Amino acid sequence: MVGTIASWRCKCGIRLKVLAEADPSQSPAAQVALCSNCGEPQTVQRDKIVSVTQGIPDTSPALELIYGSGSSVSPCNEKTGFMVAHNKAFEMYLEIMSQLATTVLRHHAEFDFFYNRLQIARQLFVQTRELLKQHTAQHGC
Repeated sequence: MVGTIASWRCKCGIRLKVLAEADPSQSPAAQVALCSNCGEPQTVQRDKIVSVTQGIPDTSPALELIYGSGSSVSPCNEKTGFMVAHNKAFEMYLEIMSQLATTVLRHHAEFDFFYNRLQIARQLFVQTRELLKQHTAQHGC
């Protein structure tokens, strides 16, 4: 059996990660993983689901603490843009990291390809985080 990791964002905003196993000598069977928050099904092409874990929701408790739940106060548009870019870079980083982990378990020859992609995604993630920090420090929002 080969262990694999799959991840996706559910329609309810929760990031889910599935650890599954597959027998490389056979065609994988379709298994259904359910969102632990809303129960939305997601098909995973593996022989066995080992675990389903919940990640970080799209709504940030930190933002709710700062601005209050349902508050009319919101971050400025520029900061929101930085936050969106930062979140997209983080999602890309997580997805490529998941692909890298799966590839390492299956095909060592593709490791360098995904490792280089992961480094580029990490660099983008770090750069957008720094832009967000700089903006917050300079703009005070």
